[in-house]
Amino acid sequence: MSPSSPTAGLRVGILWSADSIASNAASVVDTLRTMNTLAAMRPGTPLLRWHWRMLPGDKSADPPPMPDSGSCEGEPDVLVLPGWITATGPHLRTLCERHARYFYPVLHAHLARGGLLLALFNGSALLAAAGLLAQRGVALPWPFAPSILLQTDGTTDWLRDCPWHRDGTLWTTASLQDTIPAFLDLLACTPHAELAQAAAPVLRFDPQRQRTATAAIETPTGVPTPAGALEQARRWLEAHRNEPYSLQATAWAAATSPRTLLRWFAQVHGQTPQDYLHRLRIAQAQVLLQTTYLTVEDVAQQCGYADTASFRRIFSRHSGTTPGAYRKRFSLRTTRKQWTGREALPVQCPYSRG
Repeated sequence: MSPSSPTAGLRVGILWSADSIASNAASVVDTLRTMNTLAAMRPGTPLLRWHWRMLPGDKSADPPPMPDSGSCEGEPDVLVLPGWITATGPHLRTLCERHARYFYPVLHAHLARGGLLLALFNGSALLAAAGLLAQRGVALPWPFAPSILLQTDGTTDWLRDCPWHRDGTLWTTASLQDTIPAFLDLLACTPHAELAQAAAPVLRFDPQRQRTATAAIETPTGVPTPAGALEQARRWLEAHRNEPYSLQATAWAAATSPRTLLRWFAQVHGQTPQDYLHRLRIAQAQVLLQTTYLTVEDVAQQCGYADTASFRRIFSRHSGTTPGAYRKRFSLRTTRKQWTGREALPVQCPYSRG
């Protein structure tokens, strides 16, 4: 597999017709646009490009509701099949037959040269009809799975418990909501893997970061919701994550003994209360490193670490890199120089605080 080099940028071709699922195509385009926003803040990082692949002479297809990126010369490194709006298996097969003459050779040639392919929702039907799902594991949407499997040679393995699945250079999904996770996983196999990794926390649900966004979980009336001892301990840690750790205080908040708390916390959460606290703090530190200009020392202080050396050590253990290296790779805001200089400002990430 040899996608375009980092200096040339990534080229993505998106199949489009009158019946295409617009939300899938939009999710792909919005992911690429978000990554380009981050790329604009990283000097020397090439932009990703995408264009629409339509049947020649297809006058029934309205223009896509999302713009392309402009010039995208050469063969695409990635092909995306958004799937189609259809109510029945027979109509799905009719759509495949309509695209067969033009796209079958395109798909075969793309995979033969090592290109990456993302078939979203029932878009995998086109691959089945083209004979490209033989001896592969795939994720399929249950309403269309029987119709899709009827077009295979019987060696395709439908992985019923997978929301999305990768088999070599081919990704398939079983639902619309898994478009972005599957696409980000595909992009992680390209020279733009670091951009995809930086964009992932913004585009996907991140429970640790959600929990560090507020000090406590409250009801609409502002009264804390009742909870069991373990939940009370967890909420205590979240509410006091910037304070020195105390097992005794955490156990007191949970109305139990330290020994009992340790035993049950490990059984339910798979870690000690202190390890859980470290994960909360590191998640908060990652957000601060990505979205603020605070020094590493200030980040450590805000996250409850009085000793910066300890913070660096714990951060490296949980993140696999130093705070400085993490900020350089995954920053979601521009540099101060870019903000205060006279040169034109690059596009800023809409999620940044900088």
